[in-house]
Amino acid sequence: MTDGRLVVISRAGEPVPQVLPPPPKVLRAGRGSLRGRIRIPANFDDPPATIAEAFGVR
Repeated sequence: MTDGRLVVISRAGEPVPQVLPPPPKVLRAGRGSLRGRIRIPANFDDPPATIAEAFGVR
């Protein structure tokens, strides 16, 4: 491995660089791994007045 690239030798003997995808930044092993990190306000489902008026909701 050189410079973050994997070098694969093909059948013809030509080196072919192969770019690997970046590793995941966060490992979320199971359910509830984001518990306590996300806050949803109590009025989340209420649209702002200007948007509600534009769509005729109010």
